[in-house]
Amino acid sequence: MVETISAIVPTIGRQHSLSRLLDALAAQTRKPDEVVVCDGSEDDSIRALAEPGRWAARGLPVRYVRVHPPNAVRQRLQAIQVATGSLLLLLDDDVIPEPTCVAALVDCLMSSNAVAVSADFSNQQWPSPTTLWRWYLRIIHQIAGDEWQGRVLGPLLRFGYVSSPTEPVPMEWLGSGNSLIRRDAYDRAGGFSDFFLHRSTVNEDVDLGLKLARQGRLLLCPSARMAHTHAPVGRASARVIAEDDLYNRYVILRRTAQRSRSVAMALIVCYFIVETASSLAASVRRVRGNQFFSRLAGRVSAIVRIVGFPSWSRTP
Repeated sequence: MVETISAIVPTIGRQHSLSRLLDALAAQTRKPDEVVVCDGSEDDSIRALAEPGRWAARGLPVRYVRVHPPNAVRQRLQAIQVATGSLLLLLDDDVIPEPTCVAALVDCLMSSNAVAVSADFSNQQWPSPTTLWRWYLRIIHQIAGDEWQGRVLGPLLRFGYVSSPTEPVPMEWLGSGNSLIRRDAYDRAGGFSDFFLHRSTVNEDVDLGLKLARQGRLLLCPSARMAHTHAPVGRASARVIAEDDLYNRYVILRRTAQRSRSVAMALIVCYFIVETASSLAASVRRVRGNQFFSRLAGRVSAIVRIVGFPSWSRTP
């Protein structure tokens, strides 16, 4: 059976970034069989960019889907619904894959019999735990070395690898902007959840990774590389992102990880305390407190929502 690839690309107001991504996909040694652009923008600039005739001459079939109101998960869900590929290539609109990236992902997926593989980033390093989180890992999880690499621990702390590995290595989560997934495994896992609070849908990748891990192995594929430009256009505010981050962790712990309410609350309170203390220390060092107070307001709002969250079985 010949595998076919559907690239799933949610976007909102990032015409320049999306153009660079489509250029990079058109230059791949293994091109996707289709690219589904799911647009949450207010104007038609993305529609014009994703015009199929513009890319057909370069061997890149592009399809366009309009989604309103914008929500990263809702956009991906609608794109996946119309996608025809047996493999789903999940990409952010501000990544730039190297020419052999897609081919390397396919080779890694097929040779390892994994259910999903993620590309490594060429222009950034995976963040290490802060000092406070290292204390948490040492005291609560008895992790004194670097055994946290590639894992999801406690209040959904997700970690990559300090030094980029040379061979595929296990991961307990995957990125929703740099991963190749078997469509049948995605369907068996139930796909993306639909309970995220705002349009930023923070932690939807951890949620999907936890569900996919029940179907088989997840791997980081270091030979597949891409740059992540972190385009600022279209991003939610620091307050909204912080609220989503904390609230979504709680709902994932309850619904996907199936933790009890008391355990999930304890983990969320722990996250609130440690992350707030870490943010405060960073703000003091940088003499910049505006983002700290915005994030604090968002986390407090999330706690209020969680306390008023009546039942884990109901969609907020």
